[in-house]
Amino acid sequence: SSTLRVRHKGSPPHVTMAKMITEEEVAKHASKTDAWFSIHGVVYDISNYLEDHPGGEEVMLDRAGQDATTDFEDVGHSDEARKELAKFEVGKLEGYDPAKAAAAKPAKEASGGGGGVMGVLVPIALVGAAIAYRFLM
Repeated sequence: SSTLRVRHKGSPPHVTMAKMITEEEVAKHASKTDAWFSIHGVVYDISNYLEDHPGGEEVMLDRAGQDATTDFEDVGHSDEARKELAKFEVGKLEGYDPAKAAAAKPAKEASGGGGGVMGVLVPIALVGAAIAYRFLM
């Protein structure tokens, strides 16, 4: 595995913990030659994978230096893609809370549009009002 591991002082030799990386550190790696992002609290150095990414390097560079969880999951990557991604792990995102991240997702989706029935009815009502206004004036 290419994962960097750090042994904490006082822990037995066989116990290692992943290197903790801050969001600020991830943000420093946002260029084509030095690209990192995080997905589900795991930080990846994808610099050497950009040209090989089936979806093109641009989509990965758009999220370089940031959290890419939503984009990664929205695409619906295969198990094989997830295994490939694991090769590029460099550490864990400091302060990442899976429960907090999961709670933030529904709020984002709720404000993201979609609209349901109201998303259809409001435009129809506006068009109807505009037509009625034209005939009445």
